[in-house]
Amino acid sequence: EIDRIEPMDGEKFKGWIVQSERSKTSANMWLRAIKRILNWAAAEKGYIDANPLAGTKQMRITRNPVKFYEDDQVLRMIRFAPTLRWKAIILCGWTTGLRRGALLNLTQDNLRGGYVHVEAKRRSERTWSWEPKTKEIRQVPLVDKLAEWIDRLGCYYPFLPHRRYFHILGLQERGVLTPRRRKCPEENFRRSFVAIQRKAFGRQIGDFHMLRKTYVTNISSLPEQALMSLSGHKDRRTLTYYTGVRQSMMDDARKIVSDRVKNGHLLESDTRQRRAL
Repeated sequence: EIDRIEPMDGEKFKGWIVQSERSKTSANMWLRAIKRILNWAAAEKGYIDANPLAGTKQMRITRNPVKFYEDDQVLRMIRFAPTLRWKAIILCGWTTGLRRGALLNLTQDNLRGGYVHVEAKRRSERTWSWEPKTKEIRQVPLVDKLAEWIDRLGCYYPFLPHRRYFHILGLQERGVLTPRRRKCPEENFRRSFVAIQRKAFGRQIGDFHMLRKTYVTNISSLPEQALMSLSGHKDRRTLTYYTGVRQSMMDDARKIVSDRVKNGHLLESDTRQRRAL
């Protein structure tokens, strides 16, 4: 009964979410979904004159610093990876920033001219249908070491075991390949990645998606347009959730402001003023 919704109902809904011990992030996510439905009901269907929750603001959330891996942590994970395939997977995540689904759906044909080409795929005898999350084709530089390891792996889908690759093709041939498996054809991906971290550090220190944040942080000095193109982000605001601040940046900031103080002789001037008083 959307015609009975009033502007205050938005605030009541947010309060109910918090009182039921759900997170503010969930409240904002659900509020956005409801507002989209009401916009559709008003603008496209004419069920209501206007969206009654148009003025309801999302809850403010204190953001934690962006977490990313240090270089030595990534190298340690590569060293403790049990197979060449997993070494290549970690190196690919570190040097290309690809999402898990894009990485697992790469084929040998996507590696050409020194670049990784993230492209949609149609169903064929060798591939199953898949589309990038952003529905855009892009390319990312391919480092020589990764190209060497991929060449040694040999499989048409280099980041899938041969047995798994043929299993997925068999599911497609029988008509039982689900969209979820097309998106992530490796079932034990997360479990295997966590196992590598436990061997390397004795515990889990992050997830695979943190490699994507590490990549964006590493190339953050590039112009914004290039950064969005390489990372596959459409929204500039999203980049702020992927760009961390390294300790070296903090040290540079400390040096810059310290030099300003020294060059301006502020401390010496303040000391002379106090002596005069």
